[in-house]
Amino acid sequence: MLIDRITLSISKKLLTEKSITMKKIIVCLALFAALGAAATTPPEVNEKVLRAFKETFIKATDVVWHEMQNVYQASFKQSEITTRAFYDTEGNLLRTTRYYAEESLPVHILSKLKNKYSGKVIHGVTEITQENEVAYFVTIHDEKNWYVVKSDSYGSLELTKKYKKA
Repeated sequence: MLIDRITLSISKKLLTEKSITMKKIIVCLALFAALGAAATTPPEVNEKVLRAFKETFIKATDVVWHEMQNVYQASFKQSEITTRAFYDTEGNLLRTTRYYAEESLPVHILSKLKNKYSGKVIHGVTEITQENEVAYFVTIHDEKNWYVVKSDSYGSLELTKKYKKA
């Protein structure tokens, strides 16, 4: 009988300790979930920036905003091209970065690339527009190497990087 009481007492203590531990775990998980939700809350973008964005990128989809030091970044898709647009707090467009395939590259640049780097495959294009300048960074490759070729809007080509494939 005494052994049964001791066993019952120990069982109650273990159950109490387990339930306290479970409660702590549940509270911690709830706290992490709340912090995660707060961290993914999009920034409040001011009206000037939103208006400028909506006027410029009428058909933008999947828009996600990020806020940095006095700069807003919108990441989105437009015509199946992934784009990032950077605005100051006054709604002025500072820079855009677009990522796409060779089909969207201007024809005169594509033609020059195909001539100068014949036998190589175009992997992708990163287009950066800032103020009045447009630069195209075209990643190409062959069996042995990766290359990054920079072009301006006139089609001048410059090899900027070369990497050996592993």
